[in-house]
Amino acid sequence: MTVSGLGYFAIDTREVAKWHQLLSDVLGMGAEQGAGVTFYRLDEWHHRIAVYESNCEAVRAVGWQLDNELALGEMVSSLEAAGVSLAPLSQMACEERRVTAGYRFLDPVSSMPTEIFFGPVCEQLPFAPSGGISGYWTGEDGLGHVVYFVEDYERAKRFYTTTMGFKTSDRIVWDGGEKDATFFHCNPRHHSLAVMPPFGDIPPGTFNHLMLQGRSINDVGIAYDRVRDLGIPLMMELGKHTNDLTESFYLVTPSGFGLEFGCNSTRVGDNWQVKTYDAPMIWGHRNP
Repeated sequence: MTVSGLGYFAIDTREVAKWHQLLSDVLGMGAEQGAGVTFYRLDEWHHRIAVYESNCEAVRAVGWQLDNELALGEMVSSLEAAGVSLAPLSQMACEERRVTAGYRFLDPVSSMPTEIFFGPVCEQLPFAPSGGISGYWTGEDGLGHVVYFVEDYERAKRFYTTTMGFKTSDRIVWDGGEKDATFFHCNPRHHSLAVMPPFGDIPPGTFNHLMLQGRSINDVGIAYDRVRDLGIPLMMELGKHTNDLTESFYLVTPSGFGLEFGCNSTRVGDNWQVKTYDAPMIWGHRNP
């Protein structure tokens, strides 16, 4: 029993136009307008990202995919056994998400509004990105990954591995132990989820970043140049990670959290060995 991947991501925002510039003009996604929402397509799914017009900046939903109806039912049972209260997605919500069925709940360790589902709607025709982006690495690896700041670090690790079925990929502890991150996989992607205890003035329950993976370093470089040309603020410059070897940069989204765009990420296999690293980067990823 485990989720099969990060399926979709939805946000509430005042900055609809800036999000459109980022997702469409910079990252080459397709856009479809709905009632108060814009759906962004980046692969065969109808959409993976939904941007809702709102009077606040907030994560609306992190959507985790299950393989089928049986797996969804098993995950519901596992969550309920852990004391999590769930509500079924209404037919209208399923139609909006373009999924067959699902449930929503408040993640008890990250406070993230979370959904689990199966049966995404896929489009008849293949997706062609715009602006020179060659495409996105999704498929069995899912949308990408998310990173949360959590109040109870040990409880979070137990919840995601025991209740939701993730497997530990590795850990990074750096800056004299002030910063600590544990990474989890549920498919061949090195990690679909990571958690960190807060540091500095960051409160628990904060969403750190969403990662999207391009198909080549050219995709990353093209997007990096556009971000700099448009004056979109960077969170970290180009660099390469120690644990998953991803070559990426981080920008500050219009909603204030991070978005990492990278490529060439390590994929886990059957004989994966958990390690601990003493730094998150081999090179780069400097503060701008």
